[in-house]
Amino acid sequence: MTRRAAIALCAFAFAVVGCSSETKPTAQTSPPGSSGATTTQPTTTPPTTVPFAPAPSPTDAASTFVNAWRDGDRALASTIARPAAVDAVFAAGEPGSLQDRGCNRPPPNSPVLCVYKTAVGELQVRVTPESDGWIVDQAIISPA
Repeated sequence: MTRRAAIALCAFAFAVVGCSSETKPTAQTSPPGSSGATTTQPTTTPPTTVPFAPAPSPTDAASTFVNAWRDGDRALASTIARPAAVDAVFAAGEPGSLQDRGCNRPPPNSPVLCVYKTAVGELQVRVTPESDGWIVDQAIISPA
């Protein structure tokens, strides 16, 4: 076969194979040095959200929140408080003994501030009214 004929035959074969309208699966080869095993990416499960269960009063909301922290019950704290408040107290560590210093008495349907003395510092809990009760929307711990 002449060189020109070989080139024409290769071009023809390429055109026929490359222009085929059928799609065929192609074999995947593993790079040199790999085991050839396929890997899958781990799937991440979205975090579950706990539905709010507002308390009937500001003091009930603050007490439920602080007691959940004391008991190490993050799930219960999440039912009565915003995530940032829950994160703030649980990041501070165990509260040790708790001493309720009371709550202020603002006008009706205004946020209420409750204060607690703990082993890790003074905790200020702000409780706000929701349409169906009261929730903790902020928690600040001042170092002891």
